[in-house]
Amino acid sequence: MTALPKSVEATKPSEGPKAINLALQGGGSHGAFTWGVLDRLLEDERLTFDGITATGAGSINAVVLADGLASGGRTTAKTHLETFWTRMSEIVLCVQPVSATPLVVYRLAFGSPRSFADVD
Repeated sequence: MTALPKSVEATKPSEGPKAINLALQGGGSHGAFTWGVLDRLLEDERLTFDGITATGAGSINAVVLADGLASGGRTTAKTHLETFWTRMSEIVLCVQPVSATPLVVYRLAFGSPRSFADVD
C-alpha cells in the first residue's frame, strides 16, 4: 500500500460553517425538484452559500433563494421558495389542467385547497 502525500491525507472536518457554491440547472420541472434540495440545504446550519450560478428554471430558484436570504435569512428563503412553487403549481393547473405536473397532482391529492372542480 502506498502512503498518500500529506496534501491528500484525510483531515479532521472543520468546525463551523462550510461555504458552498451552487450551480442550479434549468429544464422546466427540474426547478421544482431543485426546490426540495434547496429546502434541505437551508435546514443545515453548517452550510453557508458563497455563490449561486444558474440557468433556466434554476435561475428562478436562484433569485428566490437569494432574495429570501437577503431579506430575512434561511427561514424566509424557505418560505419564499415554498410560496413561489405552490403558486406556480396552481397557475399551471389553471392554464393547462390536462398537463398537470406531478407536484400539482400531489398537492391536490394531499390537502391542497384547490380541486379539479375549481378549474374554470
